Amino acid sequence: MADASCRILCTGDLHLGRYPSRTQSRDRAWAVDSVWADTVSYAVEQAVDVVALTGDVVDDQNKRYEALGPLQRGLRRLEEAGIPVVAVAGNHDFDALPRLAEMVEAEHFHLLGRGGEWSTVTVAPEGRSPVQFVGWSFREAHEQASPVESFPDGRLRDDAPTVGLLHADLNAPGSVYAPVSLGALRQCPVSAWLLGHIHAPSLRDDRSPLVLYPGSLQPLDPSEPGPHGPWRVEVAPDGTSTAAQLPRAPLRYEHLEVDVDAIDDEGAVEAAVTDAMRDRLRTAREEGPTPQRLVCRLTLTGRTPVHRAVCDLVETWPGALEVPVAESTAVVEAAAARTRPALDLERIAEGTDPPAVLAQLLLAMRDGAEDEHAQEAWTAIKAACSAVQDSPAYDPLPAADDLSPDRETLADMAWRQGLLLLDELRSQTDAAPQE
Repeated sequence: MADASCRILCTGDLHLGRYPSRTQSRDRAWAVDSVWADTVSYAVEQAVDVVALTGDVVDDQNKRYEALGPLQRGLRRLEEAGIPVVAVAGNHDFDALPRLAEMVEAEHFHLLGRGGEWSTVTVAPEGRSPVQFVGWSFREAHEQASPVESFPDGRLRDDAPTVGLLHADLNAPGSVYAPVSLGALRQCPVSAWLLGHIHAPSLRDDRSPLVLYPGSLQPLDPSEPGPHGPWRVEVAPDGTSTAAQLPRAPLRYEHLEVDVDAIDDEGAVEAAVTDAMRDRLRTAREEGPTPQRLVCRLTLTGRTPVHRAVCDLVETWPGALEVPVAESTAVVEAAAARTRPALDLERIAEGTDPPAVLAQLLLAMRDGAEDEHAQEAWTAIKAACSAVQDSPAYDPLPAADDLSPDRETLADMAWRQGLLLLDELRSQTDAAPQE
């Protein structure tokens, strides 16, 4: 039917030529070119009408030859299935992607916006609503001006909905990566904006026009947690647009916080951690196509009498602790103990020895008391922070003053370190020979 919606499979920031970091494995299944091949297979199986790539298809100029083969194979298979591909170049592949576009043999590959000049192409799937794509590509690695300022309103056709492709930094004034505002995008006569540059998938606005960051096809490091994969965008003849994520990436990073409060046994701590990893992996398996590998960054919290043992324990997990669930595996990439000793400060403060003096100071800090000892402690803490901040090592950093922690952050740091010091003092006192 000619009034059926146009089905777009959209992704961005492939970075062909890169391999995800800190996976604790070099399996080719995690390589970006393998995930790109799976995305192509899915597009063919689902008979989508067009594939849209929102920039940084290639990692950088030095990787273009490594990316040529996977890109060529994917484009050829899509062309054989009658599926056109529209794309724009981003800050990483501003030079590489135009060169690859000349090298690949694919008549249905349309690189829009070459040289920083907006251009259009219309896709007219048989029996479905035609859609006009308008796009802009990076000319250089840095673009300080907003490309929306030169948006070609008057050159757009008015008999079909329009979808905009743009690699840009949304709501980031002063950015050198094509800064654009959501308000400016909404003023353009388009039905949907498909954006690149931000690796975290997010539907920024589901109203008309829809504004979508599909995110990286495959997460590339632990700073990109959560599900990844292409998005299915549908554009109706009246311009109404919808978007749904397809979490097909076989690799997933997760930040897990595990509360071990009151646990008094090392074995129980390990059991709590493996249970949390197993539960998260099972949840991920229920959310969509099975992630084959869940790479976890763990943070342990809570008050526990085995705090000191926990600090030693977490150092043994990265690269060693693995939790299988069916054909999937959860592994530990990094682990940190943010636990605190289970100490009775009021009881310890009743004495007169060094642990008691420190306990009294911690209680004063906790209760916001401003006695002489607390004031002296704060003066020393601030002086220590200033000495670090004023050291020559930090001179090259701009706005060094902005690096100083605020009072609340500093108080939390001092409180935690004070508890650790108190725990160490008590262990030394307990271990000292009795006279």
